[in-house]
Formats: sequence, structure tokens, C-alpha cells
Amino acid sequence: MDKIGGGAAVSHFLLASWLCFGAAISANIISYFTGGEDAQREIKKIDKCLITATAYENGGNPFRGTTRALNIAALVLFLLGVSFLTLHAYTSTRNIPNGTATPSAKPLSKGNPQPNASPSSP
Repeated sequence: MDKIGGGAAVSHFLLASWLCFGAAISANIISYFTGGEDAQREIKKIDKCLITATAYENGGNPFRGTTRALNIAALVLFLLGVSFLTLHAYTSTRNIPNGTATPSAKPLSKGNPQPNASPSSP
């Protein structure tokens, strides 16, 4: 929070980004399982074709489509998470913690400013 949002409170954008990141990670992990099952079913189909000397039949493997859908979902959810995190960073740096807008930045003085001379110098 301190690095991205300037110590701002949790916003809806931050919450949405973490939900998207969590869902993306979950979809990715589940796709590892479905991808393994897809490979096992394809190996069994090819073995059957070789043993029985029949032609390979495409389709009939629900894990292939599921894996593809989970990978696409993981990508989309990750990109949404990055977008929400960017929105959180932008909105939290535009507001002071009490909710008011940040004052416009004052231009810095040119040169090397020197401290004021004290009136009672020896």
C-alpha cells in the first residue's frame, strides 16, 4: 500500500484487483490439472489407435476446451487485476487520506535557496 498508493486506505479498485489476481491464480492452477487430464486422455486415444490400427478421431475430450477456457480466463483476469491496481494507484495519489483533492504543486524556486540570516548575528 505504501509503495503503490501512498499509504491510502483500501479502495474498491484495490479490492477488485486482488480478487482478479486471486481468481487468475486459481484459474491457472486448475488449468494445470485439466491440462494433465487432457494429455492423459489424448495418450490413451493414440494408444488405442495404434493397438487397433484405426484412424485417430479428433474430439471427445472435454478437458481440452476446459483448459483453453481457463487459460484465457487467467489472462483476462490478470489484465483486469493490473488495470484495477493502476486505477487504485492513480486515484489514491490524487486524494489526500481525508478525501480532499491534492493541492496543485507549487513550482520550485530556481537555484540553491539559502536560509534567512538571523537578526542577532555576532
